[in-house]
Amino acid sequence: AIGHRFIFLGLTYKNLGDIQTSFQMYNQAVTFADDNHYTQIKARALTGLAELYREQQEFETAFSYNSKAIVLLDKIGAKCDLAEAYYQLGLTYQKMEELENSKENFDKAIRLFREIEAPKQIEKVRRAKENGGSNQIE
Repeated sequence: AIGHRFIFLGLTYKNLGDIQTSFQMYNQAVTFADDNHYTQIKARALTGLAELYREQQEFETAFSYNSKAIVLLDKIGAKCDLAEAYYQLGLTYQKMEELENSKENFDKAIRLFREIEAPKQIEKVRRAKENGGSNQIE
């Protein structure tokens, strides 16, 4: 689907260091998802935007996007993407030095990743939780 392409392009441009184009791709994914009623694509794009805002030290905006994504993903029961959104929110709280909120969201991510039997994802969250986010794996 076109929406998935925008999400993958957003991630690719982020990894290449082209943050501006990454923002554009994620925003196009949100627009596409809104126009075509693709809730999961919208939520994944919001999670991607939240990650970009966190990296720009815009924590309140990151928190807002993450929270919107979590509401959407919880509503449709998309456990894998929901777990990733909780992980990203945990990283945002960690950067804000709100460690209790960070731990709570990391624990939610681990619980969901366990439900879908995703051991590598569980390990990713555990490492971030233990290392203060310094050894993040995307």
